[in-house]
Amino acid sequence: MKAKIIGYGASGKAAESFLTAHQIETVVVADAEEKVPLDYDFCVLSPGVPLSKVNSEDVPVVAEVELPFYVDHTIKPRCLVAVTGTNGKTSIVKQITAMCHETGKDAVLCGNVGVPVSRVADQLNGKIVVMEVSSFMLEQTQNLRPNIAVLTNITSDHLDRHQTMAEYMRCKQQITAYQKRGDILICNWDDPNARTVGQAVAKSKVTKVIWYSTQEAVKGYYVRQGQVYERLGFHRRLLFAANDLGGMPHTLSNALAVLAVGRRLGVPLSAIIAATRYREQEHRIALVADQQGVAYYDDSKATNIAATLAATRAFQVSVCLILCGLTKGQDYHELFSGLPKNVQNIIVFGACQEMVTAVAKEVGYQSVHVVRDLPAAVAKAATLATHPGVVLFSPSGSSFDQFQNYAVRGDAFQAAVRELVMATPQC
Repeated sequence: MKAKIIGYGASGKAAESFLTAHQIETVVVADAEEKVPLDYDFCVLSPGVPLSKVNSEDVPVVAEVELPFYVDHTIKPRCLVAVTGTNGKTSIVKQITAMCHETGKDAVLCGNVGVPVSRVADQLNGKIVVMEVSSFMLEQTQNLRPNIAVLTNITSDHLDRHQTMAEYMRCKQQITAYQKRGDILICNWDDPNARTVGQAVAKSKVTKVIWYSTQEAVKGYYVRQGQVYERLGFHRRLLFAANDLGGMPHTLSNALAVLAVGRRLGVPLSAIIAATRYREQEHRIALVADQQGVAYYDDSKATNIAATLAATRAFQVSVCLILCGLTKGQDYHELFSGLPKNVQNIIVFGACQEMVTAVAKEVGYQSVHVVRDLPAAVAKAATLATHPGVVLFSPSGSSFDQFQNYAVRGDAFQAAVRELVMATPQC
């Protein structure tokens, strides 16, 4: 057999290694537009390549995330847990994996978390496979069947690829498309779009829906008066105090999703609590410095508006917000309509500055300051921030207009803050 690989990043290279190990000859094509003689049996598509780019193919097109199962039918995970959503999915898959390891359950983490499925294909059989799946991956899937699917939220993101919010939502809903009776969807009641998907799935009466919420008493897992409850039938059960987990509203919501998965897998509550207890994550609302009553937080991982809004809501004091990055087709009216009142100033630079300033002018938000780059943004923030107060670097856009990735961008922010602190005379 022969396979054509379209896209030669991390996923494409992992697919090539996997196919070679299975004695399948590979033809690597980095660009979907490149033509090669039609003597291959199927195509392997990397997540970064839109499905629309390969409409002319006359052979099966296989998403890299499904490749091992397409080639080797003997690969049968003990349980496939797949997590998707605009925000929170990476934290959730890592916590699910940690909770499994805590109790000696064999779990393999893969997918959009940075580990292509093809790279770990030889580890999947008989294991709990914990897979982060993006909208790019779900757009391409044709038979991915999670035994446990998790949908965290669906907010405006990646519209530069999906074009419309409806199409983005359709891609996210694909996580349940091939589920069968006995499979479940764990869904966030608090997110309106996720709730819409979950309710549609529930009506199908094929996949069972288990809800989680920090706001309402749902059929599933929820918080009420500082306590975490489980209600799967007619009666509720008190599990533990929400303070046992700590953190912020969005981290508590993530923890409820992990709790629902853990209970399904038979993980003890002690291990679930240990895995989900709040720990500061690099570049996710991480404290960099406290300079004379002004706290500087690195939230470079916030690459969409919803993540930025979640970060701003974590603070009660005044906030000076720094924005930057590629807009990815997002509508910044959503940002300004959702900003807490304690966000007193916005500093912006980079690709999104024109859109941010235009929308701010349209809605009458006057405290927007345009600067040339990240060091200038930190310097400007130091002059605007009140005491006590917060300078929050939560870009709302992807990093690729000026930085290699969000981590490099976050490191640059931290370096600028440290330089500012060193240059400021101490009282």
